[in-house]
Amino acid sequence: MNHGVISRTLHALGARDPARERLRKVLSVTTGIGLSVLWGYGVIHVLHADNGLLAMSMFLSLMSGLFVKDSTAPARILTTGLLIPTLVLVPLLATALHSQRYILLAVFVLISGTAVWARRFGARATAVGSLAFFAYFFTLFMHPTPKELSAFCLIAAGAAGTQFLMKLIMWLGRHPERELGVLLRELRVATAAALDSASSPAHERALANRLERVDTMWRAVTDWQKSFRTETFTNWDADTLALCVMDACVHTEEACRQLALCHSDGHASFGLDGSHRGQHPAHGTGAGERSEAIGHVQAALDERTSGPRLDQARRWARSVIHEVDTQDRSPAGPGDLRDFRLAECVLAHARLKEMELRPRHRSRGDSGSNATPTPASTPVEGSSSPATTLCTARHLTLPRWTPWRKWTPTSRLAIQAMTATAIASVVGEAISASRWYWAVLTAFVVFLSTTTRGGILTRAYRRLLGTILGLLAGVVLTYLAHGVDGVLLAICLLSIMGMIYFAPLNYAYAAFFITTMLVALYDVLGVLHGHLLEVRLEETIAGCICGVLCAYLLLSTTSRPEVVAKVDAYVDAVDALLQDGAEFSASPGGSSALLGRVHAVEACQAEIDQTISAMSTAFLIIGHERVDSARSLMVYSSRSSVRFAQVLMSAATDPAGAAGLARHHDLIRDAVSGARESAALARQQIDHPTAAGHASTSTTTTTTSTPPAEGPSPNVGDPTVRAALIALARFTWVMHRLTEVLEPSEDRRFARARTHVL
Repeated sequence: MNHGVISRTLHALGARDPARERLRKVLSVTTGIGLSVLWGYGVIHVLHADNGLLAMSMFLSLMSGLFVKDSTAPARILTTGLLIPTLVLVPLLATALHSQRYILLAVFVLISGTAVWARRFGARATAVGSLAFFAYFFTLFMHPTPKELSAFCLIAAGAAGTQFLMKLIMWLGRHPERELGVLLRELRVATAAALDSASSPAHERALANRLERVDTMWRAVTDWQKSFRTETFTNWDADTLALCVMDACVHTEEACRQLALCHSDGHASFGLDGSHRGQHPAHGTGAGERSEAIGHVQAALDERTSGPRLDQARRWARSVIHEVDTQDRSPAGPGDLRDFRLAECVLAHARLKEMELRPRHRSRGDSGSNATPTPASTPVEGSSSPATTLCTARHLTLPRWTPWRKWTPTSRLAIQAMTATAIASVVGEAISASRWYWAVLTAFVVFLSTTTRGGILTRAYRRLLGTILGLLAGVVLTYLAHGVDGVLLAICLLSIMGMIYFAPLNYAYAAFFITTMLVALYDVLGVLHGHLLEVRLEETIAGCICGVLCAYLLLSTTSRPEVVAKVDAYVDAVDALLQDGAEFSASPGGSSALLGRVHAVEACQAEIDQTISAMSTAFLIIGHERVDSARSLMVYSSRSSVRFAQVLMSAATDPAGAAGLARHHDLIRDAVSGARESAALARQQIDHPTAAGHASTSTTTTTTSTPPAEGPSPNVGDPTVRAALIALARFTWVMHRLTEVLEPSEDRRFARARTHVL
């Protein structure tokens, strides 16, 4: 397989952009912006309006494409359609209040708070509220006269209308079977990269990142199944595809782990391109067999492998697995276990190649048909149930004052956002009467997409960092391309595309590209000068400071409860998986319920990663070492628990394996009990760190610094039961290590002084 620099870069981007979803969004939104500009130019030409409305046409179209984040394509189309009347009615309201300046500004502040508060009702309300803020903002900034209002409203409606058209076209022209094919192909590429990292001493640090890519592709396939009916586009049902993808990902993790262990023990290793990676003098034999194993892995992962060659790889894998399984109680050597894990990986990926993709003949109403039900959990904010409806009705008849510390996060954030935008408007106008809106925009956007003060601090930091880097890049680029309007416009276009593509990864990218675009655009308009760039930076700093101060000084609560809630939900999901796994081992049968538990664990793990990433700046201030260690351990615990479930579900398809599980059910049940107890102890340490620290000392002092041995247990001869017990032993070890990592530090000077940042 090709492992050139360009190829690796493209595959890395592909793994972060499963099924090219963000690339399609770039093309769709950019095309919509182009159509919006053409529409705006036509309106200006016909109605003889101000040419400055073209900039509004571009920005409103960009926001209409970016802020719509519903989970399904039909929902996104409906939300974008709702933006059209929003972008017409809000300017009419702002124009009607134009003569009443104080009321005009008061409504502006009120809309900013309402836009933040409306997030509690989901993605659609968030998009409508955010666009209402920007529509009011552009009206306030450009203050169109009654004569210009018709052109203003037509251009604003066209900005959302073009995005509505593009989303409709993209939905009607979508090919889900091709998307699934791309996902499976990228899964094989990610697998090859992970195995190569595990085999190479030069790539040891990259192994965790490449295994994360494998997990990303797995979640992407799961999301695809939630959006489309698997039976419509493949010859498999939903459970079969989900189980096969899980097998491939779990066996990839196991193979990488064993390859890394062999490398650390001094055994020879080979990359997937067959190149020698180093060899210990005491283990010089068997290089031919190892090279043969790598060749079979290549055959299973290569898209161009012929049928006979793939059958040969399958026969080799079955013979290796049979040889290791028949060793019973005799411990297998490191080389045998390495080939055993590679053989499992070969069979799993060869099995995936048996699936056939087929285009849909008709009927597009398949969205969400395969959504796997998740275990009951705490209702999310904004959801409704009969109990909450009854409670709401009682509050309407018997109003009670609720202490602000018990308000919902969006309610507190709404007050903070209104205060921040009001202060930012005053500070911004003091800095520059003509550019005050930069401070207001910054103060508003730092409250989007987060519900904690740690998240607001992180978003403000990324906004400031991206602005500074964008100013530097913009100055350099405009200096090199000064006077060449075609190149400057190309920079603007590329900046828009870069912002759309990279913004979902980190908000700093969005600030960077939008600032670079503005610098180039101002150079095209001939108004670029040093003072303007200074004002841009000063206004951004002012907006960031206003937002952060309001988040920390007004109705402020610590971010820790949200982190704890995410971790508790994760522990609940893992506990449910272990409990169902113990029951499943007693009577192996349908695996749909256990598969749903696996998906719940993966979803909770993703929520934790997203929450920690959104507060990364706060963790940098208070110290990120323990946070990073705990996060890594939780990823390991997820893989261990999923490995346990995968072993059970794979055994259920084989009568001998199912019989072995039922026969050794007591062993598995006892191991599950120990694993659940260790998870409960870790939860106690997280929820009540001071109280749990002394209680856990006696338990955690015997924990070793390395995970349990990879070899088979000497007490059990059944290979399936051995694998299940090893997975549970790993999970138990991780939970004990997590308890140790989370114990309060002996040096409490910084623990008390800096935790307020969360």
